Amino acid sequence: MNIFLTTLVTLTLILSFNLFAMNGFDLNNSLIPKDEIKMGGPPRNGIPSIDSPEFVRSSTALKQLPVDAKAIVVESNGLHKAYPLPILNWHEIVNDKIGNIPIAVTYCPLCGTGIVFNSRIADKTHTFGVSGLLYQSDVLLYDRTSSSLWSQLLRKAVTGKYKGANLKIFPSKLVNLRAYIVENPKTVVLSTKTGFNRDYMRSPYGDYSSSDSLYFAVRNLSKEVHIKTWSLLIESSSQRVIVPISRFKNKTGVEKIKIGNADVQVSYNQERSTLNCLSTNVTCISGYYFALKAFYPKALLLK
Repeated sequence: MNIFLTTLVTLTLILSFNLFAMNGFDLNNSLIPKDEIKMGGPPRNGIPSIDSPEFVRSSTALKQLPVDAKAIVVESNGLHKAYPLPILNWHEIVNDKIGNIPIAVTYCPLCGTGIVFNSRIADKTHTFGVSGLLYQSDVLLYDRTSSSLWSQLLRKAVTGKYKGANLKIFPSKLVNLRAYIVENPKTVVLSTKTGFNRDYMRSPYGDYSSSDSLYFAVRNLSKEVHIKTWSLLIESSSQRVIVPISRFKNKTGVEKIKIGNADVQVSYNQERSTLNCLSTNVTCISGYYFALKAFYPKALLLK
């Protein structure tokens, strides 16, 4: 009888752990609903982050990537660094520095969201990996110090030691790489020599970016504009809005938008599907419309 009870208790503990653990991450006391955390397909680190990035001159980079490649760029003290999406599609995270500031360049291909974070948290520099888990179709990062899970679009840790801690955004832009290099020829670009055997001339997601379908369901799915429309989430101290690129009537330009008490300059280019905040008095995140609305359903849509 004692053996039976011991076995039963052991099995119960194992099942309980498995119920609240995925890819080796403890989901107990998660800030987000555990049943909405999904396996993305690859295991933990199955999508490998780039931890020792190499950079090349812009002229070299253009020969290695599709002609219409977009990139996330960061700028600091005259230094310009570009991280092409054709590379980020395969890796999702680049652990790097700009000057003496440690950063994590993150990109979720399923949501189109590119966000750069200062990776110094609680006076400690962290590196991040891809957990293989998703929340609302968006990548969950994990820090290699504590294995806490971090939601990219919530910008905070949702499990583990750092649960509730916020990530500080480092300003970045989403640009057409070729056009940006013409204006900033000294830009250094993340090299395709990543140490991994990947075909950076093609996307592992096929035509996902232009299709009407999602791989994973989300709450608050809004179809007021096409779900994959490139959009900006803009946050002021008093208001949060979503601005789709379809709002703008001209092909390219700059428009001033009133958000709360802030006047925000937004630049856009319809042909290149890029739009960015030029103002520094607000927080801006670019991505597919459906993803921004799923995470921030109360944000005012300016269409």
